[in-house]
Amino acid sequence: MPKGRHAAIRPPRSRLRWIGVLAFSVTAAVALTVSLAGKPTAHPAPKTPLASALGSAAISDAELAQTMPHRPSLQPALPAARPPSASRTPAATPSATATHTPVTSAPSPSPQQTTPPPSPSPTAAQGPAATAENQTPRGASELAWSEAILTALGDPLTNANIVSLGYWMQNEAGSPPSGIVGANNPINVSQPGYGGWAIKYEGNGWSLYSYPTPQDGIAATVKYLTPTGYPLILAALKSGQGLSSSSLAGELSEYSGGGYHQIPDAWGASQGRPQT
Repeated sequence: MPKGRHAAIRPPRSRLRWIGVLAFSVTAAVALTVSLAGKPTAHPAPKTPLASALGSAAISDAELAQTMPHRPSLQPALPAARPPSASRTPAATPSATATHTPVTSAPSPSPQQTTPPPSPSPTAAQGPAATAENQTPRGASELAWSEAILTALGDPLTNANIVSLGYWMQNEAGSPPSGIVGANNPINVSQPGYGGWAIKYEGNGWSLYSYPTPQDGIAATVKYLTPTGYPLILAALKSGQGLSSSSLAGELSEYSGGGYHQIPDAWGASQGRPQT
């Protein structure tokens, strides 16, 4: 084909360039349409035009959030309300310091301030204290024995009588080998019976005795002295004058087996004056 003829029918170069660009655009649009054909079309939420939002004097946080979706909220989100827990009665919490109600005990009644009566000394009414073998009463016990014997004899409780009976006991006091005294028998009578038992033979069928109780010894003493064994001694005691008279020397010597003839003798007086 002649060169000149082809040149005559060829379109200008600028037209060819535009046709190429258009063909490429159409091809790209078709390819994009095909690639998007399998995807769902997203429908964005309508937006409030920014110009309209800016034109309002006051803009809410909600509108601002729609206009600027990536901007954080101006107010912090409140925590979601917790579901109500099961209803229950809270346990009682003990206080730090327990409250104690002071217990006030009733005051004990004060005992009445009474002065106790003085302890009475042994008397004939109460009975004298018991004595053991070879034991001579002393002090208050000696006084109780003197009063008990005089009362049993029916004689007055004068000081002379009480002192005389005390000295009589001291005249008879002693222990082997110098002397011997029966239990509950302070003036050493030799009277059988009354529960007594012989402790020493005196001759002529007589013995010294011990007795089980003071009452037995007192009864045996009264029996031995009355009714007529020693009339002068009994008369002196009945009068309340005691046994200090020298007229009693014979009966006292008989009574003591020659041991003494007056009350008190040196041995009895050396032991002190009897208590009255």
